[in-house]
Amino acid sequence: MNPQTVRITYLRQVADQAAELGVDTVAWLAVSGLKEDDLADASAVVAVETFGELVANAIRLSRETGFGVLAGRRLLPASHGIFGMAAAASRSIREAMQIVERYVCLRTEVIGIQTREVDGNLEVRFDPAIGLGSASNAVTEIAVLAAKNIADDLLLGRSACNLVCFQFPEPSHAALARDIFGCPVKYDQNWSGLSFPLSAAEEITPKHDPLVLTEAVRICAEELKKRGTGRSTGSKLEKIVLERLSPFPNLAICARLLGTTPRTLHRRLIEEDTSYREIVESIRHRMALELLRKGSSIKEVAYFLGYADIANFRRAFRRWEDMAPSDWYAREHERASKSR
Repeated sequence: MNPQTVRITYLRQVADQAAELGVDTVAWLAVSGLKEDDLADASAVVAVETFGELVANAIRLSRETGFGVLAGRRLLPASHGIFGMAAAASRSIREAMQIVERYVCLRTEVIGIQTREVDGNLEVRFDPAIGLGSASNAVTEIAVLAAKNIADDLLLGRSACNLVCFQFPEPSHAALARDIFGCPVKYDQNWSGLSFPLSAAEEITPKHDPLVLTEAVRICAEELKKRGTGRSTGSKLEKIVLERLSPFPNLAICARLLGTTPRTLHRRLIEEDTSYREIVESIRHRMALELLRKGSSIKEVAYFLGYADIANFRRAFRRWEDMAPSDWYAREHERASKSR
């Protein structure tokens, strides 16, 4: 099964920010099996889990809780390749955010984005990928600020954003975040992302370039089509399961949603050296770690992941991590306390 990935160019921006804060980037990269030379290959990718590990270590080593917003400042439209070019030539902020929503997957699967209209505003909502671990909040900050940079660039540096929301509690660097975002920032909300008044989001931007926009979107569409046809059956199945969590859809339902039969789906997964059970187990494993990190109780995690009782969940967790979930949580809590 193909892992979710992030383009190395984004890791390079994180590395530059870490270096600016005094982190020994050679040692920092080595922990994840990478070298500085690896950052020079613009076509290379790293797994979402590796990216999350590196961001978390950069925060720990720099002792800067505001690492996410500092790194996000660096991500200008040109940082995003062809979809950044398309967004930067858009007719309006709405069009730019819709381009980001559709084509961000060409560069990274670290974040999911959805645009929607709510009470006279255009909301751009962000959902971090499972697997980022303790770096989830910082990565969300990076992504939200990167999107705001695109919107501000369209207005030649003027900001039309009227609100930034984050689902997590207010951090110690909240004042820094408000200063960098330059607009109201609220925490402990039920979604993370940006809000723009519809009137501002639909305003024709001074940077609108129809020729560049048309060509850049054409290239993005072609890349997305190639990516779609090249995706493995396992990754398509994983996407379906993740979109329909609790309860997990069974093999027959997944096959129907993929337009095939359970027998054919089973055969294709075997050809990719995986199975429905392995994919669901992998998702449960990653989600269990994520939920425990965020403070959910063992009972809550077991129920959410569809286990009949806590004992079954404990057995599964011991199989994954070779320890009880309570011991794993205690270890992670101790590590987090030492890094503060």
